[in-house]
Amino acid sequence: MKKLEPVASAESVTNWFAVYTHARHEAKVTSQIVKLGFEPFFPKQRTLSKRKDRKKFIEAPIFPGYVFAKVTPTEFNKLLNLPGVVKILGEKGKPIPIPEEEIESVRILVKSEVNIEPHPYLREGDKVRIVSGPLKGVTGWLLRVEPRLSLLVISISILNRSIAIELSDEVVEKY
Repeated sequence: MKKLEPVASAESVTNWFAVYTHARHEAKVTSQIVKLGFEPFFPKQRTLSKRKDRKKFIEAPIFPGYVFAKVTPTEFNKLLNLPGVVKILGEKGKPIPIPEEEIESVRILVKSEVNIEPHPYLREGDKVRIVSGPLKGVTGWLLRVEPRLSLLVISISILNRSIAIELSDEVVEKY
């Protein structure tokens, strides 16, 4: 007869959580997370800073105001008590874990040293505007979001009619 292994309780499972910090406190919070014995992740990239009198390379946060920490649900209060921490992201007061594969994807991008640029988070149903090309200025609703191709629906309410076009996702922005 096969013996079953004990299942780890939910209280002992570690997950990644997004920690929202005060402005420009990400590095300080990261070092405090390490001192508590937790695993932090503060994604940064090397970028060119242009000043009036000079240019220099600096390490800039990819997600300003956020760091990530791998903790168990019973350890949240330790993070919340750190100076510089505002809150742990979640819904209705309950922190929501971030899937491991999302954190790992960001890690791989950071290690690759490719140029990472912020992009608006677009969801199906968002009202968007075309920002470049011959259709610049057209607004509509994002009906489908797929890698590199989105379906934009433009509606004329009074007619109860719509038309749809497929666009590359870099030409639309949230309206």
